[in-house]
Amino acid sequence: MADDGSRRAIRLTPEIIVEAAVRIAARGRPDGLTGRALGEELGVDRSAVWRHFSDKDALLRAVGDRLLTMARDRVPTGLGPKQRMEHLAHAVVAVFTEHPYVGAAVAPRTTRGPGEFALVETMLTSLAELGLGDADVVRYQRMLADSVLAFAGMQAGWAVLPDTIRDADERAWLSEYAGADPARYPAIASSARALAEVSPDMVLDTMIEAFWAAVDTRARATAG
Repeated sequence: MADDGSRRAIRLTPEIIVEAAVRIAARGRPDGLTGRALGEELGVDRSAVWRHFSDKDALLRAVGDRLLTMARDRVPTGLGPKQRMEHLAHAVVAVFTEHPYVGAAVAPRTTRGPGEFALVETMLTSLAELGLGDADVVRYQRMLADSVLAFAGMQAGWAVLPDTIRDADERAWLSEYAGADPARYPAIASSARALAEVSPDMVLDTMIEAFWAAVDTRARATAG
């Protein structure tokens, strides 16, 4: 590709393009997967990007797969199966939220790349270590993966909302919910303050806690 004198010539590869897209995604730009944004980031003509990816969806899946690799890399080595999977769940949510537009877009997708394969392999292996049968390993892996990705996508979507909207939603727990008619909504009225104190981390931890309760019950039934 030509160098116009103000830009350094660069030999593009899919890897370089994905790295650039991840950098843009971390800045919270909604147009991070466009040829224009990537061309500006890399100092190349926008058309050069599409010589390496068939379309925007292929690029989205490649960038999403990189986010999954980044999440896997945050999991410390030497952990037991439960700790390993808990760290992985939190890492996926964190990485998707840190790259919100891509995270929200890729959460319901199957990237079918090495990053996703590594996560699925880790989860299947971890569940097998806990004593589940083969069919249960697969079933519970999909259950947790889909639950974590759904939560990660929701948190990523929340992260890109305007501050005014997020603030209004947060205030709702202490205004509309706290002011709910106790005659009509007695459970809400008595729980309003507690509802306002629930954080996203608490929700994720409780979801994982419920998952382990189900897994442990199933593992005991299998062993017995």
